[in-house]
Amino acid sequence: MRTAIEILALLVVTPAAWPAGISVYPAAVRLQGARATQVLVVNAGERDITAECEFRLRNPTIAAVTKDGVLTAASDGRTTLSVTCKEGRAAASVTVAAAAEKPQLSFVKDVVPIFTMAGCANSNCHGSIRGQAGFKLSLFGYEPDDDYHAITGGDGRRINRAEPEKSLILAKPTFQTQHGGGVRFAVGSLEYRTILEWIQGGAPYDSAGSCIVSLSVFPEERILSGEGATHQLVATAKYSDGTSRDVTHLVQYASNNADVVRVSANGKIKALRPGETAVMVRTLGQAVAARFYIPQPQPAEQYSRAPRNNYIDEHVFAKLERLHINPSPLAGDEHFLRRVYLDAIGLLPTEAEAAGFLKSADPLKRSKLIDALLARTEFSEFWALKFTELFRAGTHEAGQKGARIIYQYLKRSFQGNKPYHKIVTELLLSQGQHLFGPQPTSFYNISRDSNPADHATNISQVFLGLRMECAKCHNHPWEKWTQNDFYGFAGFFARVAKKEVYQNDENGHYYAEEGAVEHPKTKKPVSPKYLDGAIEPDQPEKDIREYLARWMTSPQNPFFSRAIANRVWKHYLGRGLVEEVDDFRVTNPPTNPGLLDALAADLSGRGYDLRHLIRVILNSRTYQLSGEPNDSNRDDTLNYSRYFLRRMLAEQMLDTISQVTGVAERYRGYPPGTRAMQVYSGSPSYMLSAFGRLPRDTICERDHQPDIAQTLHLISGDTIHKKLAQWKPDPALDEESQLNRLFLTSLARYPRPAERARLLADLKQRDRREVFQDLLWAILNSKEFLYNH
Repeated sequence: MRTAIEILALLVVTPAAWPAGISVYPAAVRLQGARATQVLVVNAGERDITAECEFRLRNPTIAAVTKDGVLTAASDGRTTLSVTCKEGRAAASVTVAAAAEKPQLSFVKDVVPIFTMAGCANSNCHGSIRGQAGFKLSLFGYEPDDDYHAITGGDGRRINRAEPEKSLILAKPTFQTQHGGGVRFAVGSLEYRTILEWIQGGAPYDSAGSCIVSLSVFPEERILSGEGATHQLVATAKYSDGTSRDVTHLVQYASNNADVVRVSANGKIKALRPGETAVMVRTLGQAVAARFYIPQPQPAEQYSRAPRNNYIDEHVFAKLERLHINPSPLAGDEHFLRRVYLDAIGLLPTEAEAAGFLKSADPLKRSKLIDALLARTEFSEFWALKFTELFRAGTHEAGQKGARIIYQYLKRSFQGNKPYHKIVTELLLSQGQHLFGPQPTSFYNISRDSNPADHATNISQVFLGLRMECAKCHNHPWEKWTQNDFYGFAGFFARVAKKEVYQNDENGHYYAEEGAVEHPKTKKPVSPKYLDGAIEPDQPEKDIREYLARWMTSPQNPFFSRAIANRVWKHYLGRGLVEEVDDFRVTNPPTNPGLLDALAADLSGRGYDLRHLIRVILNSRTYQLSGEPNDSNRDDTLNYSRYFLRRMLAEQMLDTISQVTGVAERYRGYPPGTRAMQVYSGSPSYMLSAFGRLPRDTICERDHQPDIAQTLHLISGDTIHKKLAQWKPDPALDEESQLNRLFLTSLARYPRPAERARLLADLKQRDRREVFQDLLWAILNSKEFLYNH
């Protein structure tokens, strides 16, 4: 029987009996070994109040706790830690095991992480491809076996077993010996003492059971209260022997945007200004990220009144509310009209189309217009050109004819609304002579040579949004991909071969009966391996790419749907949820993970119907918001609180200039009447090249930054001036009607009263043609024309 005092004591320390105002992480602490420690974090809501709390152990002989909330093992047993502060009370259970045993230091768990944390294993130091000063470590400790041999092998100077204090791996980072990397840690520091003790213990290696299998961070996501707010990160590693421990002091931290939050070497976050960013945490080849948001000082007030058109708005506005950002109002009809035409088909509305839409009082006119635009041939041509460029069509041996076959195939596919996963499957399985037939047989010219490693690099980037090229030479520094992953994926393309079909060097791709990928380190053939770990035995009688296509396009694939949803989202909203669009990784998280998952689920759930996804995006209030900023969203560039203004693509610009002037552009090698959006290969126009059309040397995004050459070409170059020289006002129209036509066809609006009055007055004093030509020149050079708003 327990006494009343014992029962009372239990009630005092039982978390369930206390107010739920605060929480402690971790709620259950397990310390294993004499050196075991655990960093604690106490939260009131999302606010870190650890520094304001008092810690007390029910049995202080089991462990010790500092005023900063760091637990250290003392003796075996179990006890309870109570936490008290003005916001409330909480408790955590504490278990200590093997405290009396002095465990042997682990090279993998204890020593290697120090080199990552101190920056020694970075890509600009000893972790670079050639190392520094004859000493090379694996990048971020990915290969501890190699690190051990680098430290203990060679001339034996890096560790001195007879006099451990004189070891170079201690003398250089503490700057007792001249060191190009400067001071990395101090004599007597935890890092110094750990390496010293490891050498004193014989510098053993402990490969069995000590590989890290996962790294986690707490918190994964937090809203900080404002500038100056702080929060402690806690990193936990799990190892292949089943153990886990706090590695907060052994990992390396880096803020993706150091202007928003700063992070110290021990994982302390400090907010610097409103915004958001991710903090990267990495060690031993593992990397994770924690997301932090710093809201505007004043709370938003308009969310209950902001209508939601669909699930996109629910996700976008929910995040804006958390960040205290008010969305801009809905765009007016004239802005929406011009915007959706340019985004959907790359052209402007005609005079009749613009006037009809602006006059219509139909409450459903926007959604009806979206449906009509998505059914037009120009919509299919727009997306056909985007993917033709992405596939680098027209490069290498296929040339312009091969590009035309790819373009026409894609145009037919989009026009017929072929499901996206079927398009990808047909491309992956394509083979045959490049220049004949309707099928996209030159797809594999996406790589310069029929090289499995290049195919793995390009295809993973295009269809999965993964930049795996780093793993070709070494394990990926910011992701989980290893060389084994990379070359296993490349194994699916080992039998994709190229051969000369005719004597005129017109080549084709085919699937060979044999072929293998050799691992650059082991020099052994690699079996095809999916990126989620499963291995697919190669079967000579079967096309192994069929299995790859099935895995890649499965709704369960964690990359495929999200990658194309993100690419489509960027086209219409100006910025990817993951930016850049083909750089998906743990340390580059989406700005709105829930929205990206919802878009991907909607796409795969509707049979990969891209037109459906585009229709949902265009009908969202988020897409239809005004581009005019307010006081709360003026600096927002990540959360779609307003429409982000974008300059037209080179093809849009040239096509719309031709459309407004009525003077078609001629393209060398293409028939008369061809629009720039139909130029599937090359840049047969100076303006296309000058305004960012890619040469397709690599897979990359276009550069939309303006430069002086572009400005000069618009002001005084051939493109506009030659067309204006041929353009004449319509003699059948009076001045008012001619003004309306120019404004409606170029800006999708009627002239403002002040514009109308000034131009009509000018017409009374100057030549009619000259006035209208000057007006058209001014419009075509205006930001209102050149930018999609």
